Amino acid sequence: MITYTAPMWVGLIIGFIIGAAAEAWGIANPETLIRLAKWEDRLFLDCIALGFAIGTPVLFGLYALGVGFHWGPKPLYVIGVGLGGVLFGSGLALSGYFPGSIWMALGEGRRDAVYALFGAILGAATWTAMYQDPAIRKALVGTLNFGSQIIGATHPSGAEYLVPWPGLNRYSLFGIALVYGIIMFLIAYYVPRYRGGSRSCLRANIEKRVTPVEMKMHEDTARYLTDGALPYKKGSLAQKLNEYYAVESNVTRWFMVSVAGIVALTVVAEMFLHQIFGESTTDSWIAGHLFMPNFAYSKIVFKGIGWEPYSDIGTLMGSFFAAIFLTRRFTAFRNIIPPSWAERFGTNSAVRFLGSFGGAYLMLLGARMADGCASGHILSGGLEMALSGLEFAGFVFLSMVLVGRVYYQRRR
Repeated sequence: MITYTAPMWVGLIIGFIIGAAAEAWGIANPETLIRLAKWEDRLFLDCIALGFAIGTPVLFGLYALGVGFHWGPKPLYVIGVGLGGVLFGSGLALSGYFPGSIWMALGEGRRDAVYALFGAILGAATWTAMYQDPAIRKALVGTLNFGSQIIGATHPSGAEYLVPWPGLNRYSLFGIALVYGIIMFLIAYYVPRYRGGSRSCLRANIEKRVTPVEMKMHEDTARYLTDGALPYKKGSLAQKLNEYYAVESNVTRWFMVSVAGIVALTVVAEMFLHQIFGESTTDSWIAGHLFMPNFAYSKIVFKGIGWEPYSDIGTLMGSFFAAIFLTRRFTAFRNIIPPSWAERFGTNSAVRFLGSFGGAYLMLLGARMADGCASGHILSGGLEMALSGLEFAGFVFLSMVLVGRVYYQRRR
């Protein structure tokens, strides 16, 4: 096996690339994820599916050729992962943030992200306190714990190899990855990005036109992405990103595919260099050092922490770079209220900050309970075909959509 372990500071570069790419998508803006919870804009779902379609066959193809990776599928403890997913999805719907997008939003200069960060650290601290109780630990982590499993193989803890299930080998895993990638591409290809836009990417590619509904959604999306942002000139890169590329209905167009490929292949490179991409561990690391250095969970985090703090700082830096020099979406910490939130709860900044704080608290509590977040479980885990990641993603999306319907029902 060809293996390599990079120094910790390389995490800054990894985070920078992913932060800049995701900011260009629009993921740093909480309205993007709130609209996902309302099932109005499936950008995140479609682009992550595209990333899996690109990255998973590359990952397992290289592995079949003898390249070793620092695998990191999270343990499949069914109860804790499922309940953590429910809390995560509920908090995401309320706040519009997941752990990594908080750092992106700080780079974009979003004021409510400051409150989300404090809520996230408190959520991580709450799980650290809960983990001290042996009964809670056994019920959530010890019950129905099947270890680190991916589709077709088991991952021994800390190993740079996989143990295929009986009758399978590395080449079989590559074949499974190809089928998995095709399924993920079909999800992105057939699920329309916008609610009300009946056309999937298939129809968009055939018909070569933009419908009035899609045009309205394009304009509305560009409006919220640039609310309170820096000015930009007509014909500039920022105008193209904000008014054309990032609002595109057809996620199989070059911009969306390019960004999905950059994110996915960066995660593959990261797994070769050091570890999977994950971001919520940093909050437990901060909470442990600030409040709970002698707690059992803090000691586990201190011992196992990788370059997550570096990659989180890199994510912030990458988002800041993109928001200043590419998209011009930097808001300088003005009081910007997401439109969906304002429509439902009003424009009182204190209420929004409470929602941002409380949602991030639930989201991080769920992330640490499940031992992973949108980065570690959904992005990295989904790319690895980890069973825990697929379970977590299922519960996140289900709870996010159900709770989003309750949160954002219009006032009569």
